[in-house]
Amino acid sequence: MQSVQGTYNDKVVRQFAVMTVVWGIVGMAVGVLIAAQLYWPALNFDLPWLSYGRLRPLHTNAVIFAFGGCALFATSLHVVQRTCHVRLISDRLAAFVFWGWQLVILLAAVTLPLGLTWARSTQS
Repeated sequence: MQSVQGTYNDKVVRQFAVMTVVWGIVGMAVGVLIAAQLYWPALNFDLPWLSYGRLRPLHTNAVIFAFGGCALFATSLHVVQRTCHVRLISDRLAAFVFWGWQLVILLAAVTLPLGLTWARSTQS
């Protein structure tokens, strides 16, 4: 029986797993901060980008998309290779997915506290 150890692309799986932990810590730390701001409103230091209204979307997006998304990518990329008994079609494409996802998450983490969001107006 031939060993399949080393034939799978586990690098991208490890990268997503590590970023799951990193984004989980970031998202939950922001959650702790905004929870503390509910009790001690002065924790925003009168800075608009530390206000509850700007940090709450950051917290929810970080936990849902960054933490949860990275966990789903890691799990999916691991399971697909094992159940299909094949390597991913392209290591470069896998790296593009990883770095592209991190870029999108990082851009959201920067723009949300700065208030650079867009909501469609419901008024005519």
